[in-house]
Amino acid sequence: MAQDKKWSMSAKFTQPYHSLDSGKIYELLKAQETEIANELAWLDYVEEEFIQNMLTYPDAEAILNKIKKEMRND
Repeated sequence: MAQDKKWSMSAKFTQPYHSLDSGKIYELLKAQETEIANELAWLDYVEEEFIQNMLTYPDAEAILNKIKKEMRND
């Protein structure tokens, strides 16, 4: 007489979780805040030094002159 054999298997997996305590979260947020502040300061500098001090806009003037020249030739 043949015996009916049943197999069973079980497995378990646990994902390691490295929790962030409030100190680490604060450090990450503070670093991000500093990075944003630096970026905003850079944008202010660029606007003040380069954009606001421009008396002319060479690229725009070149485009307008090209359009005017084409209109005269038509």
